[in-house]
Amino acid sequence: WALLLVYLTVLSFIAVFAYKKKWLTLSGSLSAVVLGLIVLWMGGVSAFVVFLFFFVSSSLVSKLSKFVNKREKKGNVRDIVQVLANGLPAVIAIMMVRAPSLFTPALAAFSAANAEAAADTWSGAFGVMSRKDPVSIITFTKVPRGISGGVTALGFLGGLSASLLVAVLSVGVFGHGLGIACIIAGSGFLGSVIDSFLGAVLQVQYRAKDGSLTEREEENGEKNERVRGIPGFDNDAVNFTSGLLSASLAMFLTSLIS
Repeated sequence: WALLLVYLTVLSFIAVFAYKKKWLTLSGSLSAVVLGLIVLWMGGVSAFVVFLFFFVSSSLVSKLSKFVNKREKKGNVRDIVQVLANGLPAVIAIMMVRAPSLFTPALAAFSAANAEAAADTWSGAFGVMSRKDPVSIITFTKVPRGISGGVTALGFLGGLSASLLVAVLSVGVFGHGLGIACIIAGSGFLGSVIDSFLGAVLQVQYRAKDGSLTEREEENGEKNERVRGIPGFDNDAVNFTSGLLSASLAMFLTSLIS
């Protein structure tokens, strides 16, 4: 109980800081405390360091995206749905470490889910800073900046950097070998690419009154016209799906070599 109290105190300070910095809404802060507590309880401080790196680094780089508030449905202040969409795949993975046969694969899956979430955020933030216009990952034709499914070379570099950093951090805290580190980095980066693919093919998009594409279903009380994607399959659904796929791939590959 004393340890639980320490965990809650630390997490509460972090949540208050994130709320005051406008990284999280109130609901996002509360949900982050719950997810952080599960990670600490199941994976210890080592797992929490990886989880915290994703959260802090993604919050910082997302501020670089000056297009996010205009294009995205919710902007860059994460609410409970966004926190769960990005953090739940990692939490599901870390809960599997108590099964002896899944210990190492579960740790790799946990790190890969964090690597994917960080890579997705970093690639988006770096991509909008590119001097070259993004192109669709499907058609390779130019698309507006900030639109899901658009990719740039600088964005890919940002995503790859995030995946590698999470993999290196995982080696430091978990003691993974080179093979598992490569699996974590590869699964995380591949997951961010899949995220872009899903964003281009399945994610719902609308056309605003000014003719621009947006994720907002309505603006100023008026509904926008849906132009593509599955109704309800928004950016949060894309993030959750990509995170699960990255974690699953890392768990499978690690099971083969460990």
